[in-house]
Amino acid sequence: MSILQQHSTLHQLTKSSTIEFPKQSEKIAILVKALRLVAKDDFIKSKELYIPDDCQKYGFAEGKHNLGTMVQFFADMLEE
Repeated sequence: MSILQQHSTLHQLTKSSTIEFPKQSEKIAILVKALRLVAKDDFIKSKELYIPDDCQKYGFAEGKHNLGTMVQFFADMLEE
């Protein structure tokens, strides 16, 4: 569904005073698709993210990491 279709659907829903939000699983699916789209972007793929040493407590390894690869990793983890 395109952005224009989503806007039209939302506009129709608000006119009737009933707004339905996506289910939790649909929200995750939308997020996964968005992350995969962002991960394919050439600008994102060209960037590096530095994770400092103190982030190991959150499960991240210290060092420089490719941002596109990390975003793809997050999408994969959310999908499982």
